[in-house]
Amino acid sequence: MQPGLFCLHLHTTNPFSIMRPVLLFLLTIISLTGLAQPKDTWVIRVGKLYDAQNKLFLANQTLVVVNGVIQAVGPQVAKPAGAKQLDMSRYTVTPGLIDMHTHLLIHQKQTKDGLEVASKVPADQRVERGLRFARQYIEAGITTVRDLGNSGQYLDVRLQKLLSKSGNLTIYVSGPILSPPGGQFGKLFPADSFVINQEYRVVKGPADAREAVLEHVRQGINVIKVCMNTDNRVLAPDEIEAIVKTARDNGITVTAHATYDESARDAVLAGVSGIEHGYALSDTTLELMAQRGTYLVPTDASRRLAARLVAGIGMVGKEADDYANSFLNGVHDRLRRAVAKGVTIVSGSDYYLDVAGVGQGQGAVDVVLAYHEAGIPVSEVLQYATYKAAKALGVSDKLGSISKGMQADLVFFEGDLETDFAQALTQVKMVFKRGTPVFSKVAPVSRKKPVGGSRK
Repeated sequence: MQPGLFCLHLHTTNPFSIMRPVLLFLLTIISLTGLAQPKDTWVIRVGKLYDAQNKLFLANQTLVVVNGVIQAVGPQVAKPAGAKQLDMSRYTVTPGLIDMHTHLLIHQKQTKDGLEVASKVPADQRVERGLRFARQYIEAGITTVRDLGNSGQYLDVRLQKLLSKSGNLTIYVSGPILSPPGGQFGKLFPADSFVINQEYRVVKGPADAREAVLEHVRQGINVIKVCMNTDNRVLAPDEIEAIVKTARDNGITVTAHATYDESARDAVLAGVSGIEHGYALSDTTLELMAQRGTYLVPTDASRRLAARLVAGIGMVGKEADDYANSFLNGVHDRLRRAVAKGVTIVSGSDYYLDVAGVGQGQGAVDVVLAYHEAGIPVSEVLQYATYKAAKALGVSDKLGSISKGMQADLVFFEGDLETDFAQALTQVKMVFKRGTPVFSKVAPVSRKKPVGGSRK
């Protein structure tokens, strides 16, 4: 109702006083009528459904989605009259995938000065490009991301507001990365030193660390990202402790870029929620992470993407193969050890490169295949990108699984994702966001008869 109706000073001689009960009655009827309007209802039959909470594939399931929320799932469900019917019996449905480590506002060539050059792109162009990348994520089956810096001074907050209006990709943002002096760089030419203050928030002591977190909170970020180590510089233990405590006091979690074991261990001991990358984690650090519930985001690559990345830096032949295999063997071993120690794994791609033939969405979803190539079963790696990622975000009550009461973020893959993972993972045919199709390669929907199942 309009606020003005409660602000009028009425007198018994005012004609409006006579009309007031009638107006209130009419407003009540209008309100109730609006609540009773038909909701957007779907009945969707699928060949296989991935149960993310239990790590199971269920055959021949039917979903009922009402007004963006899943109302029923099972082999036999009541089908509301007048619902839109969708036959996806040749498809596997999963919850919308979640990428916990993205950089939508930077697009970097594989050169030594790639980040410096990319950071010179004007802010408006970076945001506009971020919107295009967001669309590529949706088309790859990723419906939610956590963006972790290299986004200028809060351009990610700006992008988040724009995306919230579109109803497509959901993005959680960190603002500028908190780092030791120098950002994530070794040495920069004087002309490129602008990148540090533009892309990072340099921390100088515990008091400044606390203030840095509060600055981020005032800007409306969702998570704090810290850079624990870069070259020979690290965040000091008292700095990371101050960051974690201040963030926790404000209801915000902290995740840490940590590539070395010692810096990762310092971050875990300080109480961070997650470790990003963790390429050189020791067994003792992994055990500590498992004990403390610290998750790991392994930003790995599949064999096919690794080959392209190596080619992009000019390596060929045996040198290229040896380099790629050395990296892959290392990250596969680290992932298997983490899983064996009971560390929670959540999916994150860290894909922001300008690689010919590999779009942002394709490069992002590739990380899920990378985990499978390390020997992790399909049913488990999909949980990294759904239920476990949603838990790490603190939104598993509405995202990350297909069950009654959950938000209907759904991805339909053509084929059998369980038995033909590498092939089916790239065959996204339809994506629902909050119960609305936002991407589709199947036939139009009709209320009168099922569609989709007969399309070749």
